[in-house]
Amino acid sequence: MHLSSLIPVRSFVRTGLLATLAAVMLTPAFAAAAEPASASASASATAAKPIYSKESFIDGFFNRKDIKPLLTGAVVAVVNGDQPVLVKGYGYANVERQTPVDPNNTLFRVASITKTFTATTVMQLAEEGKVELDRDISPYLKGIVIPNKTGSPLTLKHLMTHTSGFDRTEAAADEGDPGDVYPLDRFIKDNIPTVVRKPGEAYRYDNYAYNLLGYIVQNVSGKPFDQVVQQRIFMPLGMKNSHLILTPDIQKRLATPYDSDGEPLPQYATYPNNSPDGGMMTTGTDMARFMIAELNGGKLGDASILNAQSLQQMQQLSVSIHPDIPGVGFGFESSYPDLNNGQFVIDKGGAATGFQSHMWLLPDRQTGLFLALNSTRNARTIQRELFKAFMDHYFPTAEGTDTPIAPLRQSKEQLAPLTGIYRDLRMPMWHYDVEARDGGLTVTDAYGEHSLSQVKELLFVDETGRYAAFKENGEGKITYFSYNKADSWSEMLPNPKLYSDVPNGHAYAKAIYYVQQQGMLAKENDGAAFKPEHPITREQFIGQLVVLADIPLSEEPVIFADAAGSPYAAEIQTALEIGLVSGTNGGRFEPDRAVTRQEAAVIIARALQLQFGSIVSAEAAQEIILKAGTSAWAVEGVRIVLARGCYGPDVVKDANGVYDFRSRQPLLRQEAAAMFYRFP
Repeated sequence: MHLSSLIPVRSFVRTGLLATLAAVMLTPAFAAAAEPASASASASATAAKPIYSKESFIDGFFNRKDIKPLLTGAVVAVVNGDQPVLVKGYGYANVERQTPVDPNNTLFRVASITKTFTATTVMQLAEEGKVELDRDISPYLKGIVIPNKTGSPLTLKHLMTHTSGFDRTEAAADEGDPGDVYPLDRFIKDNIPTVVRKPGEAYRYDNYAYNLLGYIVQNVSGKPFDQVVQQRIFMPLGMKNSHLILTPDIQKRLATPYDSDGEPLPQYATYPNNSPDGGMMTTGTDMARFMIAELNGGKLGDASILNAQSLQQMQQLSVSIHPDIPGVGFGFESSYPDLNNGQFVIDKGGAATGFQSHMWLLPDRQTGLFLALNSTRNARTIQRELFKAFMDHYFPTAEGTDTPIAPLRQSKEQLAPLTGIYRDLRMPMWHYDVEARDGGLTVTDAYGEHSLSQVKELLFVDETGRYAAFKENGEGKITYFSYNKADSWSEMLPNPKLYSDVPNGHAYAKAIYYVQQQGMLAKENDGAAFKPEHPITREQFIGQLVVLADIPLSEEPVIFADAAGSPYAAEIQTALEIGLVSGTNGGRFEPDRAVTRQEAAVIIARALQLQFGSIVSAEAAQEIILKAGTSAWAVEGVRIVLARGCYGPDVVKDANGVYDFRSRQPLLRQEAAAMFYRFP
């Protein structure tokens, strides 16, 4: 079976490469652009250029040679003061029918931008005295009990700032057939997490928390969440084409989502159906109305959705790992701080299957920018490049204000307390290896190796200008690290227990101790020796990988009769259900047999695809030249593993560029550790 035939579970979806077509259709109420309102200037930026002629600027952007080939369909809205200055569609809502994007009527899924609307409804209830932001949420849950191992209260503020401390923040599935019905209350009950970290202590992007907020709004208001948003936000602001629940009529107006091959994807419903964390469908025109209210004290014309004090509280980026790094607020964050050009910028992005969107607000400039795409192919590139071009053109950095900060020259010994392995809170397989050297830190992650120089206490900058920071606990011990993964911080893992047969200097020492630190050996007899040169069995390999990937275990009995008594039975069944393994001939799993190197490579390649979609390009994989000996069914998987670099010193490439993977040999425990250490 080709790896490309697997259906990814909760994976990133690739999108298409198609031509563009621009269509201008301004809403009658938005026909005239206003003069830009005065705004307080940032001290570090030049006076902004007037917000005129946005159409020619945005047209020019989408006609750029590096952007035009990437676009399928898009809608852009720009507002300034209390008026829109541009609402325009680009490209196709449906390529096959050559349907242009209509900014008034074409619906786009905006995914997590929904969270800003959810937070707004919470703040509305707080203004009315119906909820308290700093109170434990238990009285709002209608008898649902969320286990809390910390003894500290969990509040609405914690939920809105992604600091709940939940052990799990994602459901097993968040999309399904358009005809499926999955109510919010059942979704909340089916996916109850446990608070395992003190609320407010650390940031981990939290979809469940926002669904829980919607459930609380529903309970307190006595109305379904979608009706609350409709009555309290959509109707007052005149957002007539915004919806939370998919119906047949709404589905007909949704832009068609596309994958990376340019093929249309089927439409889908969200789970739950009125998804407070990401179910909203809207138009460019409606989003312009919402941005104007956000920039004008909660008001649009005579309508008001929040008072100015509540809005300011929402927009304050109150949770941050360091004062010099923008953090998160109530439904807002700061995704591109390196592009802000000295301005105060808050934003919210959204990603769903076949859709990508982003909203940027400059409150001090009363300016907003919104982009929605119906393709995820290079969507992040388009988003970043649009925001960069917009800021550089209209809000350029003042000359002389971008002088680099002189680094602090710390010794290796002074930096030693920062060293260690840091595990991402949201994706445990993602880790950072931080090592000290004289003058700075060396950080190794899935992107490669980075050099960090210290510029302030606990604040560092890399060679590209990206900031990184550490956080101490109350006792002065380093506990968290944040660098180049914006959706969560990483926690420092405890020092490992040393093995008698893995001394310092062992070629696989770092990888071996990493699997121990990750808790991947909990079901083994964790004795004094690791036995690095012993083969690893199929059950052990799957058991360790499922732990590393943090995949919720199946509750179904394992279907392989020969694995029924295995200590890894649940992990094996889980791996089967999500497509990591398929068993052997005769319906057996052979749990005690040593896994071959090519079997392990195929499993790792599948895991990469299931977690990330396409982390290795087909071109990169095809460039890998293998020495003869790999079975035909395993060639693609072995190439992906080699192209990704998921191997240790056991793999060599000869002078002709040929890899000797020794595919049919048993995989040793130390070699498996190297694969896991370099995953993803």
